[in-house]
Amino acid sequence: METPNKGTEITFEPYESEEDVIADGLSFDGAFQKEHIGFPGKTGIFLIVGAVLAVLGVFALILLAPRGDGHVVINEVMTSNKEAYAHPEHGSVDWIELYNPTENDVDLSGFGLTNDLKKQYKYRFPEGAILPAGGYLVVYCTGGTTASEEDPYCTGFALSRDGEGLFLLDSRYLEIDECAVPALATDVSYARTDDGGFRVTTTVTPGAANIFTD
Repeated sequence: METPNKGTEITFEPYESEEDVIADGLSFDGAFQKEHIGFPGKTGIFLIVGAVLAVLGVFALILLAPRGDGHVVINEVMTSNKEAYAHPEHGSVDWIELYNPTENDVDLSGFGLTNDLKKQYKYRFPEGAILPAGGYLVVYCTGGTTASEEDPYCTGFALSRDGEGLFLLDSRYLEIDECAVPALATDVSYARTDDGGFRVTTTVTPGAANIFTD
């Protein structure tokens, strides 16, 4: 900044608005102000904070999404059904049983089941599918037979008796539960135990509480 020579007349041009004064670094009362150019005001700060909180909220939903106890779970699976349980129309097909351990009914509308996470919704539950509190629901893995209005709980895909993973997803693409099913012999199931683990059982109980007698 150049210092004017002694005797030089200095003139000042009046500011036309408060904004001009603030941008120039002064307030009307002469107090020094921080430069406001490029610095967000209160509205901008609120918008930034809101965006950050929204992102954190999404991550919280993902990380804190209920799994196991407190949410619908995969409860029992049969991958080689011959005489254990028969569908009235499709005969001896594979099946997956879901269980709702909560005290509230759960709306399964838009939920999905798959054995391949590259195809997350091989099967989608229909609108209005309700699993009552403490209730069970059997879904039939019917291979080429897909769901219909008359028979909505047919997945359209079969299960491998040699073992594979099963995944339950909610309508927001969040994984709710999963089960690594091992190779199973004919007419035995892979069932959830009281402690949340799984074990093989020859006493199959589709649509009811699991029983282990061996």
